[in-house]
Amino acid sequence: MRRMNVTRRWGWVCVLAATLVACKDDKPAEVPDAGPVETGPAALTEQEPNERPEQALDITRDSTVTAELTAQPNKADEDWYRLAPSAPRVVDVTVSGLPGGDITLEVHDRDRNRLAAVNSEGDGKPERFPNLYVEKERWVRVAPARKGVGGAYTLTVKMRAPNDGEEHEPNDRAVDAIPLPLGQTVTAFLGHAGDEDWYRVELPEAAVPTPPPGEGVPAPDDAQGATPTQGAAPQGAEALQGAVAQGATAAQGEAPSPAPGSESGAATGTPEEGAAPLDTPPAPSGTFAGGEPPAAPRPQGAAVAQATDAGTAVPPEPPSVALKIELSAVEGVRPELSVLSAAEAPLFSLRGKEGEALSLRNIGVRATDRVVYVVVKGGWTGTGKEARRTFNSGTPYTLTVTQEEAGANAELEPNDELYKATPLTAGGYREGFISPKGDVDHFVLRTTEPVLAKVELSGVERLDLVLSMVEPPQGDGQQETVLLRANDGALKEPERLNNVACSGSCWFRVEGASRKVEGKWVKDFENAEQPYRISITTVPDNGGEEREPNNNLERAQELTLGKAVRGTVFPVKDTDFYRLDLSDRPVRTPLKATLLGILKVDVGLYLHRVQPDGKLSLVQTADRAKGDQPESIRFSAEPGVYIFEVRDAKNREANFQDSYQLTVEEGEQ
Repeated sequence: MRRMNVTRRWGWVCVLAATLVACKDDKPAEVPDAGPVETGPAALTEQEPNERPEQALDITRDSTVTAELTAQPNKADEDWYRLAPSAPRVVDVTVSGLPGGDITLEVHDRDRNRLAAVNSEGDGKPERFPNLYVEKERWVRVAPARKGVGGAYTLTVKMRAPNDGEEHEPNDRAVDAIPLPLGQTVTAFLGHAGDEDWYRVELPEAAVPTPPPGEGVPAPDDAQGATPTQGAAPQGAEALQGAVAQGATAAQGEAPSPAPGSESGAATGTPEEGAAPLDTPPAPSGTFAGGEPPAAPRPQGAAVAQATDAGTAVPPEPPSVALKIELSAVEGVRPELSVLSAAEAPLFSLRGKEGEALSLRNIGVRATDRVVYVVVKGGWTGTGKEARRTFNSGTPYTLTVTQEEAGANAELEPNDELYKATPLTAGGYREGFISPKGDVDHFVLRTTEPVLAKVELSGVERLDLVLSMVEPPQGDGQQETVLLRANDGALKEPERLNNVACSGSCWFRVEGASRKVEGKWVKDFENAEQPYRISITTVPDNGGEEREPNNNLERAQELTLGKAVRGTVFPVKDTDFYRLDLSDRPVRTPLKATLLGILKVDVGLYLHRVQPDGKLSLVQTADRAKGDQPESIRFSAEPGVYIFEVRDAKNREANFQDSYQLTVEEGEQ
């Protein structure tokens, strides 16, 4: 019986042991003690002495520090703190204001080199650094702005993990610039008055441009044989022409390669199709009168495009890159944006309006540069003692830089001044934007022989565009002169200039028209999404067509007896003057002037004599307003200088497509 009980006990012991072993196998692994759970920011108290970095109070996580600055008459007290998170963090540091005093907040490295300083507010107001990037450690120095000031303050530190696409402060120098790949967006703060954000943009390798159709090939012999003729439009001071040729490169980078030829869609630079009046002789080959200029053969195997001006090849413009820069709006901030070369030379700069976004198009940089810098900072507001740089420590901005799709055909900003004009090539085009409001774009055509140019500007949604030909200042202190101006179209409608005489360099301007808003004339047209296209075609100036501008006595075009000249009445109120010099004639000269009309315009012919005082005296008119019917004048002219004037008899119509023809012959009355 006893043996049975012992056996039974051992059985229970074995069962119990087996149960304990099984329970031990199912028990989860023990988790090491993580210490006390952080439920909020650490409450810390400043420990004196802390006037040096090696005495700084360590801050490793979100913390609130209670501290005090001692008011000392001979020096300013200072408190040091060491930010040392366990992993890279973006740190928001705020120091409360001093009662009756101005407080400063500085960031230093371990060697006591100051990296950033924040003193944006006034007496009694707090200072904030919203996005200090701390990878290992940084030191913060808190001090009054002037001696003899002190008092209690609170230092608040908040830490968070950094996000992708976020600036790392401080980045106020080129060496600290944040890499910004093309097409990516960065989020950043203009967190204090002295904040300046630098971004490093790497440009793609420059592609070798291919020659557009019709460029890079000499024109036929008859085109090359064209000789300069009288009456071409003045081209401005030679000194400025040289400055333009060199200054554009220095100001905006090297100019782009020649653009492709005309394409379908908007204005392409090809003269409009049109037939001459039935009773008009066919136009000579190679002019704009009612037909297209002769096509040049397409180059074969050319490595670099050549720009052709009236049949003479000129060296190609070096390539450039056009950038699109978008900067979001921040309340209370007036943005300033600059683009600098790798040597930190300014390529572009703009000051925006407070609280408005910037959408900048076709910012020109040199394709030979591998790196450019984009710099963003807050602009000034106020005057005198109230002047200050704008900032916003609570609202971030976004910045995106992309390459324009137009490529080598893009205008190149800045081109708001003549010497910064974007080059145009004969048979090519440029695409540009009127943005921001009030934007003005200049273009320059350079030729080696006298040519006649046709300039076309496409229409754009929401824009009423103006196309002008501009003459540079003729001396120091002088203003530029608008020689021709086309604004016949309204919103969305194109503009044109016909028969523009160019020998050397010609400048053109594109801008928005003025309009009246609430009783004030303003230029506030803008469209940063849809580009305009300015295109240009040229033919040799062989003397058979008018040379614009010829709208006054000083610019009147010389006439040759018996030789016909063709022209257009365009734009509206266009007036064409032709000069006939009979001063060396000993007796009266019988004249017969015939003007062949055109569709839509009731052309009128007016004969004036130039008086000794330089004024015009009307001698005879022919303006019956019979549509496209011819007008004629017969007159016995005494020796002297005469002016033939051609215009719409009612000054209300224009026709860019069809050409009138004026012939002045010597004959019997």
